[in-house]
Formats: sequence, C-alpha cells, structure tokens
Amino acid sequence: PPRSTLFPYTTLFRSLTCTQATAGTMGDTVPLIDAQTANILGSINKFTVQQHVKVFDNCIEQPNTYTIYNLETNQALIRVQERSECCPRICCAPHHSIILEFNALDPAGNEMFPVITMEREGCCSKPCTGGLVCIDCCAQESFVHAGAVPGVEGGQAGKLPKDRVIGRMKQPVPFAGGLTPTIQIMDRALTTDEHWASLTGPTLFGGCSENCCNVPFGVKRVNKDGSVAVDVGNIATITKLKPKSLTGAIREMLTDSDMFQFEVHDPSVTPQQRATLLGTLLLADYMFFERDIDQCGYNDGCYINLCNCYCCGALYPCQLKVKQ
Repeated sequence: PPRSTLFPYTTLFRSLTCTQATAGTMGDTVPLIDAQTANILGSINKFTVQQHVKVFDNCIEQPNTYTIYNLETNQALIRVQERSECCPRICCAPHHSIILEFNALDPAGNEMFPVITMEREGCCSKPCTGGLVCIDCCAQESFVHAGAVPGVEGGQAGKLPKDRVIGRMKQPVPFAGGLTPTIQIMDRALTTDEHWASLTGPTLFGGCSENCCNVPFGVKRVNKDGSVAVDVGNIATITKLKPKSLTGAIREMLTDSDMFQFEVHDPSVTPQQRATLLGTLLLADYMFFERDIDQCGYNDGCYINLCNCYCCGALYPCQLKVKQ
C-alpha cells in the first residue's frame, strides 16, 4: 500500500494525557507500553503488513524489513527492521536468530520512537529448530518486549532481559499441533505468563498455491480451564494474501516478499496483546513463508512445488519433478 499523509500523529494522540491511565483502561494486567504505542495498537482493528523486496535476496540472504499499515487509510504506522548476524542468516535462514525492532512512523515515513522489540532464538543455539518438534529444544519460541532493548545484537536473541516482556509465543510440545500449524500465545501476568490464545492454520499452504489462494490463520481464545474456544478466529484472523496482479505473482515467485492482513474481531483485546499478535504474525512468516524459491527450481531435474504439507512442526514439499 502507498504511504499516506491523511492526518498527523498529533491528531491520533490528541486525547492522550496520561500513559498509565490509557494502558490501564485497555485492560493490560501489567501495563508496560507507553501511551502513544497503546493508542496506535488499541485504536485500529485492521492492519496490512507488507514485507519489503530486497534486491538479490535469493542470492545472499538479507535482513527482513516490514511496514505495518492501517488497512482502512493506508497510513504507514510502524516499520519493522530485522537485526541478525550475517553468517547464521546466510547459512541457516529462515531459522536463524533474529531481533525485530518495531518503530512508529510519522506521516513522512520517518521513524519516531520504538514501539516493541521481538526476539527469536535460532538454530545456532537450538539446532533442532525448524524440524519435528519432539522436545522443548526443538520448539520455536519468541518474546515480545515493550519499547526498545538498547545495546543488543542479533546473536543475543533468546538471552535478552525479560523484565519488560509483554508476551511470548511458542510451538506446543510435543508435535506442535500435529497436522495443524499451531503457535501458543502467552500474555504477561503479575507473576508469570498466561496461555490466553492459540494461532492455528491449514495443513497445506505455500508453493504455487500461494498464487491462487489466501492462507487464513485463526486466533482463538484459550479458556481458563485449558479448553479451546470452539469459534476458530474468534479473537483475530491473520491472512497471508495472494497476489492481486501478474506483477505480484512474479514478485511472489522470485522473492521472499509477502503481504498479510491482520484483523482484530474482539474489541477487548488489549494493546499489549495486539502487539504480541503482530509479533505472532511475523513469527509465522519466518516459520512458514520464508523458504527461498518455494514455487519452482532445479534439483537433479526441474520441479514445481505445488504446496507444502505441515506435520509436527516441519514442512514437507509436495512437488512435481521432471528428472533428467
């Protein structure tokens, strides 16, 4: 979506006079984010997340960049920049350690202040990441921190101080949902974190099917007794969008650039929970949609990848192959 200058952030923040009052009104158990961040996340229910195209990304893996837009106005709200070490990124992507920095944007697209920081420990210290999830060290896990975490490098992911953590995401152990891609979403409580929602998606997705079909993921509430709400997507939906044009289809085939739509259905979802859901969206992108040249290629013969099949945390390509 194009960057819009429909209204300045001073209008968006006009009603904010007290940081803790705003955060507390929205219902966060342990309010840690500032008032401006709370208003950005709490006042908008529909977002578009666009991954930037990086030149030569399929030759040398580069850090990802995303822009988060207000879906209804196309105003750019937040820029997300990956920080990671070069060698693990080139050798291990998309399962390398990452730190994602979320920064609010002014109407001109300039970064103003840090919103949240997300970290995911990767395969250098968790070598089983990205495969079958049998034990805890195999499961992908991310933490979302309020504001900035200064003075850290990408290789420190998983080792950052946890005093300002507002949410956590993790694959369930064992088997990561079986044939259903599943990410457990935890909210910050007074003394620990609380499993309050789960993200679930389809068994088959990716490959050439991305050109034809949207890929919906539902966020459903987990009840206090541990049971899952019947209405899938009763909290929010995250949709990997199919290309809308031939140019978009070519971009989808040749690059890692993806576009997502994030819609909150439950108005009681707090700003910090929304921040965690945005982090969950990006974690899902790294886990499911960052495979290089995922639609076709050459490996002892030409092949077309129809789709990927999810099973117990791992992705298995379903291919048509012409051998030499």
